[in-house]
Amino acid sequence: MPIPAVDEHGLLPMGVHDCTLEEMRLRFGSFQTTDRRPNLFQKLCALVAEAQAARFARCLLIDGSFVTANPDPNDIDLVLVLPWPHDLEADLSPAQYHLVSKRSVQRRYNFDIVAVRENTLEYDEAVAFFQQVRGQPTLRKGLLRLAL
Repeated sequence: MPIPAVDEHGLLPMGVHDCTLEEMRLRFGSFQTTDRRPNLFQKLCALVAEAQAARFARCLLIDGSFVTANPDPNDIDLVLVLPWPHDLEADLSPAQYHLVSKRSVQRRYNFDIVAVRENTLEYDEAVAFFQQVRGQPTLRKGLLRLAL
């Protein structure tokens, strides 16, 4: 199913919408008024490749002004979804650590990221948090989900 159209507020409709990297590129990663969107998309592709190589995450939820109608988005916010049995306190390989470390992801990609396990309260809370619209407490927006 293709990424749905944005609403009158320039936001994705409420829900978590599955997409491919190519669909995301076509919809949100192309040049508009500046090269900001292609640059953000290129960094996202690098993070996705890193996540796929680490082989421990299920998917990424993508949020931020990147997935809005804003022609000059500021950022991409991410939720890294790990399998349910993953122990968040376990030792990680360096590749895995660099994906779950907020500081590392911020420094390397300038993205905000949070890691949660699928099918948990922490997942539900992360989705609810990222569906909020800053400054508009009654408005909710959709997120994109990219399988890894």
